[in-house]
Amino acid sequence: METNEMGPFEKWIARISHVLIYFSAGFLLAMLFLGTADIIGRYLFRKPVVGTVEIFEVLLPAIVLLGLAYTQQKKAHIAIDLFYSRLPPKPRAILGFATTCWAVVLFGLMGWQGILQSTLHRQTGSVITNIGVPLFLTRLFVPIGAFAILLVLIVDLRHLLTQIRKGN
Repeated sequence: METNEMGPFEKWIARISHVLIYFSAGFLLAMLFLGTADIIGRYLFRKPVVGTVEIFEVLLPAIVLLGLAYTQQKKAHIAIDLFYSRLPPKPRAILGFATTCWAVVLFGLMGWQGILQSTLHRQTGSVITNIGVPLFLTRLFVPIGAFAILLVLIVDLRHLLTQIRKGN
């Protein structure tokens, strides 16, 4: 769906997914610079950057989780459509609706559990070794990413319902 055909709710969700993909790209760029600095420090100056591994462990999941909503919005996830593409439009929309409902449940559970994990780490005061960052902050990437893709999936459900009703 083109941006000019979107309603206000869909535009708002598109903006959120765009902001999150920019954060994801920024984290990827930060990993690139940090990795380069670590390699240069390690092999040229015999002094690696402290905490590089821990920072990578935080940023890698953030890159993936924050990019989910944008990828879903652009329909860029990997799909095996050998069977799916051969279905008539209405059964294809019904199957899409069923799988999207399942994804809504899974990402809803993922977001809820992410909030619980983040809250638990905040209460215990856990920090990441070597860099001292509170662990609960890094765990927030899970619910942020899950709820962002959840919003995109809700828009997808609306479009699929329209396709089912129209029969095409």
